[in-house]
Amino acid sequence: MCYKALVEGETERPLAALVRGELWPAVRNGLGAAALVVVVALLAPATPGAWPVAGAAASALVLGTALHQAVLVVGALALRWRANRGGPANATT
Repeated sequence: MCYKALVEGETERPLAALVRGELWPAVRNGLGAAALVVVVALLAPATPGAWPVAGAAASALVLGTALHQAVLVVGALALRWRANRGGPANATT
């Protein structure tokens, strides 16, 4: 899971390895978004045709997957930046 990878300090791994390791969890998030789109479309009072629903579901799959990966990359870069500048994680009192 993306959050687990960030919290457990896996950000030391190369960014490409982090993204590759999170591919299936990201796809699962995208599938969840696509399923939600389909359910909402089917429950709508005026159900759109099959093609618009399929297009919206495919878009949700792609965007959900991309968003998961983008959050992972931004989080990993933020943690690396904080560690390199001696942020709160490295502060001593």
